[in-house]
Amino acid sequence: MKNILKLLFATFLLFQSLCLSAQDEPYFRLGVKAGGNLYTSTLKGATKKVMPGYQIGLTAEYALSETGYLQTEVTFTTKGTVMKGSQSIDGGTGKWSERFNMQYINVPLMMTYKLEIDTDFKAYFRGGLYGAYGIGGKTTLKTEYKGVDTENTKTEKDTFGKDGLKKFDAGVRFGTGLEFEKFSVGFDFEYGILDLSRRNSDLSTLLDDRAYRNKGASLSVGYRF
Repeated sequence: MKNILKLLFATFLLFQSLCLSAQDEPYFRLGVKAGGNLYTSTLKGATKKVMPGYQIGLTAEYALSETGYLQTEVTFTTKGTVMKGSQSIDGGTGKWSERFNMQYINVPLMMTYKLEIDTDFKAYFRGGLYGAYGIGGKTTLKTEYKGVDTENTKTEKDTFGKDGLKKFDAGVRFGTGLEFEKFSVGFDFEYGILDLSRRNSDLSTLLDDRAYRNKGASLSVGYRF
């Protein structure tokens, strides 16, 4: 976590230097944001539950016109999902659940349109792409047996290990929100376009070689300097 904070702080200093170098229009504005996430996957053929998480990071925007902006962020973001299933075993049942916990450095790049509703009060609409790099997380598989003489099991592996998911992710992102003076609240949705499953791995075998893509939504609050 300390390394993540150092990276975010270094990025903030970089954005700050850009901001200081821009005296007039076009200009940069910096900010901070934090919020909650609900993520799952596009994986088919399994019962899935959303994974609650959070995000925290830095924001920057570049004014292209009075209403058009180019926005980006550097955030520490958690994603994942929970898969569940069951099967009959020797007259009993075996229930399993697999919890994917993912930690990413997430960097979207979006075009934003701002509509002035009143003085210092605006609504915005934005869309674009995102890239993310996995830096941590664990995948936990639990199996519980009933009616059969077999012990319950629990295994844990690195989510982005050699038998786990691919680290790099990318996709589309769009959202909307409100701004009041220096404060903002926004809702965003992400849909991954890359298959994160590694073929010929233990995890791929468990998933029956089906594609794994992230998708989720986030609600955040922000402050611009």
